[in-house]
Formats: sequence, C-alpha cells, structure tokens
Amino acid sequence: MSEKTLQTITGTIVKVSSTQTVKVATKVTKVHPLYRKRYSLTKQYTAHDEAGTAKVGDIVTIIPCRPVSKTKRWAIK
Repeated sequence: MSEKTLQTITGTIVKVSSTQTVKVATKVTKVHPLYRKRYSLTKQYTAHDEAGTAKVGDIVTIIPCRPVSKTKRWAIK
C-alpha cells in the first residue's frame, strides 16, 4: 500500500481564539495576466491546536483533518 500524501499549508498565526483554536493566515502574491500588476491575497484558516502551545506570530504548517467543529477542518502539524 502507498501512503496518501496530504496537502500542507504554511502560514502565520494571527489569532489565538481559545486553548485549542488558532487562526492561520497565508499570503500569496500573484501577477495580473493583462496589466502585469502584482497583488497579494490573504486567506485565513481555522486550525486545531491539540497541544495548545501556539502563540501569535508563530510560523506553522497545517494539514487537513476530519471536521472538529463547524469551521475547523485543519490541524497544526
């Protein structure tokens, strides 16, 4: 059997909501196809922090997991 590779996302913690919930923001820079102007996109993910040791400003890697709550679908690796 081959092991399934999971999608991982690296981002910065911008908010610690509770003891096991954090918000992770990712930033992507894109170039407009016609005007060649650079613009940035920021997307936030709600992630589960089992250990509860994450602080604002930490750079973390998150992986998909089973739904933990209504919005939490990611876990800190």
